[in-house]
Amino acid sequence: MREIRYAAVNGKEIPVLISDENEALLAARAAGGAIVGLWSGEGRGTAAPYAVEALSDVTEEFLERAARRHLGLPWRICETRRLLVREMTGDDFDEVWANQVGRGFGSVEELEAYTKHQYTFYEFGFWALVEKETGDLIGVAGLKVPEEDGKEEQELVKLELFNGRENAGDGEVVLELGYHIFPAYRRRGYGLESCAGILEYGRRELEADRFLVRIRKENVPSLVLAEKLGFREK
Repeated sequence: MREIRYAAVNGKEIPVLISDENEALLAARAAGGAIVGLWSGEGRGTAAPYAVEALSDVTEEFLERAARRHLGLPWRICETRRLLVREMTGDDFDEVWANQVGRGFGSVEELEAYTKHQYTFYEFGFWALVEKETGDLIGVAGLKVPEEDGKEEQELVKLELFNGRENAGDGEVVLELGYHIFPAYRRRGYGLESCAGILEYGRRELEADRFLVRIRKENVPSLVLAEKLGFREK
């Protein structure tokens, strides 16, 4: 079975081959085309990076994301009233570096390596916050798999937010929220607005059962923001 559908990306129609034939998928990919596998869950897997069990699962958003990943373009994660939350790109490096966002982004190459591996493997991470009216990058926020850092644990306040159920057991999905609004854009409510949208995305798309934040004790504005989002100290 082979079917061509078109994804709308930045005003262009991008053809995407959907097929359960690995030979066709491999040939299309070798020719530079975007592909989606159709997989029944039985027998051999699919050669495509993305797969569905039925054609009815191929929504416009799914097609657009498959095409964007193929073209090396950032995914649009969600929108709020004033902000677009999207994946970061190498073009964001100057602003990210100037505003001292996190650790490990010491060069364009390091940022691009992060976006390539983090987004491809996990399909979530830290994202760019873009002011829709101006197009300005105003901060970075997102989700990660929690990690313990023994050197700093005593300096941090841990808070958590449950998504409807506590003690979900071994299958519990736990994600850690982080956010950094650039100094020039603080005190405008962007932190609360962006994080609320990201938490909703985490509930809906990532099926998270619980969210964590870890904040330095002296960072009172971040503690207040977390509490407004519904986080409570563990």
